[in-house]
Amino acid sequence: MTWFVVMIVVTVSPYLTGQYRAGRGTVGGWQHLGEAHVDGRADHDRIQVGGGPFTAFQLAVTNGAIGFERIVVHFRNGGQEVLPVSMVVRSGSRTPAIPLRGGEREISNVEVWYQKGSWSERPRVDLFGKR
Repeated sequence: MTWFVVMIVVTVSPYLTGQYRAGRGTVGGWQHLGEAHVDGRADHDRIQVGGGPFTAFQLAVTNGAIGFERIVVHFRNGGQEVLPVSMVVRSGSRTPAIPLRGGEREISNVEVWYQKGSWSERPRVDLFGKR
């Protein structure tokens, strides 16, 4: 009987661990790093990142379309990567994966500049990182 219980635990553990990670913000290799709520008065926000090395990131938008103008990625080593962009991301959509120059890097924070607008709800920008 003990052998049977051990086999069930060994078989089910990877599944449960995967479900736990997915619930904590890691889905399909993308980890949720933070979010910002766009209020229409400011033209940019900064999203703090908890750490860890990443190779790419993407932004997801909900509650209204957002026109992005510029993204600045600040790294833990003090460097930064300025990405002039001109794209509108519709509600419920994501940007394409944006690779970081130099491969795996530790992100400190990401600043996003966007067009001002008037929304019935405050749009939300979620930042995801890929290891």
